[in-house]
Amino acid sequence: MSFWSDGLGRKVGFRYLRAKKSSSFLSLITTISIGGVAVGVLTLIVTLSVMSGFESELKKRLFAAETHVLIENDEGYFKADDVLLGRIQSSFAGITHVFPVLQTEVIMRSGNKVSGGVFKGVSGAHLKWLDSHVTERAPADFLTGFGPESRLYMGQELAFEIAVVPGDRITVVSPVETEGPLGAVPRVKKFVVAGVYKTGIPEQELHVVFAPIAGVESFLHQSGVVNQIEVRLDRFEDAGIAAEKTRALVESVSPSFSARSWQELNAHLFRSLRLERTAMFCILIFIIVVASFNIVSTLTMMVTEKKLSLSILRAMGATPAQIGNVFLWEGFAIGGVGILLGLVTSLLICWALRQFPLIELPDFYYDRTLPVVVSAYSVVTVVVVTLAIVLLGAVIPSRKASKTSPIDGINDA
Repeated sequence: MSFWSDGLGRKVGFRYLRAKKSSSFLSLITTISIGGVAVGVLTLIVTLSVMSGFESELKKRLFAAETHVLIENDEGYFKADDVLLGRIQSSFAGITHVFPVLQTEVIMRSGNKVSGGVFKGVSGAHLKWLDSHVTERAPADFLTGFGPESRLYMGQELAFEIAVVPGDRITVVSPVETEGPLGAVPRVKKFVVAGVYKTGIPEQELHVVFAPIAGVESFLHQSGVVNQIEVRLDRFEDAGIAAEKTRALVESVSPSFSARSWQELNAHLFRSLRLERTAMFCILIFIIVVASFNIVSTLTMMVTEKKLSLSILRAMGATPAQIGNVFLWEGFAIGGVGILLGLVTSLLICWALRQFPLIELPDFYYDRTLPVVVSAYSVVTVVVVTLAIVLLGAVIPSRKASKTSPIDGINDA
C-alpha cells in the first residue's frame, strides 16, 4: 500500500500528533521543529524574491537604456544604407527601431579632470530617443558658436566625475593617432556639453557619451560609414529570436556580420546573478536541514513512547509498511504546518516590502528600496524541496517503527 493511499497510517499518525499534548517535552520539540521549518521557508522565499527583484529591475533598465540586439562587422567600418536598415527592420515583427551608430573610444578632459569612455555618434532618431532621458540642458546662449555636430550628451555619473555641467566645454582626445604635418598626432576636438542624461544604469552613465553622427565623423575623419547597428524591440524577451532573424539576414549580406542579443552581451552579469541565487539557496536550505534533525529526534522519541500501541496495532493485523507510514504522516504534518506558516509569513513580508519603504538602500544603488518579485517557480521549488527534506528525515524513525513486532511493546511493558 502506498504512502498517500494509506488511510490507517494517516489517521493514527494525526491522532498521535494530537495526543502529544500530554507530553510537554515532545510538544516543545515539535513546536521547535515547526518553527525551524517555517523560518527556513520564510528566509528562502524572501531572499529569492529580493534577488529576483534586483534582476527584474536591472532588466527593466537594460530594456530602457541598452541595445536589445547589436549588429557588428568584423571588418570594422561599413555602409548602412536605408535598404539594409529597412531589411533589418522588416526581418522581425517586434523590431521598433534600427539605429546606425559610429562608435569610438576616447579620453575626455575638463580642466584637470580626465576620464575615458565610449563616444557614440548617433542619428537624429536616436537622439530623439535619448532626449527623453535628458535631465539637465544647457541654456541656448551657452551653445552659441557650437553647431549641432559639436554638441554632446554625457551621463550623470560621468558629469559628476569630471565636474562638468551643461554648457561647459570639454576636450575629446582619441587614443588612435592620425598623420599630421609633423608626424603622428592624436585627434583632438572641443565639444560643448548640451545636456546630461540619466537612464538608471550607472555603468552606461559613467562611460557612454552621445553626439550627432556628423560630429563623430568629423572627429574620426570618416564619412558615410558606421561600425554598429543597434536594434530595439517592443518586447525585451524576444531579443533571442530577433537576434537569430537579424543574424541570418546580415550574414546573407556578408559573412563578416554578426548579431548578438542583450542576453549574449550581458551573459556574464546574469550568469553571476543566477550563480549567487543558486549559492544562496544552497546555503539557506541548511536551515531546513537542521529543522529536519529536530523532526527526526521528535519522531524517534515518539516511536519509543508508542511502542506498546504499535505492538497492539501489529497484533491486530497492521503491516510493517502501515506502521512506518504512521510516522511518515507525522513528519508530513509537522513539515506541512511549518511550510504553511513560513509561506504565509514570507508572502506578507514581501507584500510589506513592496508597499512600504521599510528598508532604504544607499545612494549608489539604482533603487532606493528593496525591489521584490515573488516568483511562482521559486515558491514551488522551496515548498517541494522543503517537503522532500522533511519526509527524508522522517524515513529513519519510520523504518525503525516498521520493525516493531507484536510482542516488543508487551515485553517492554
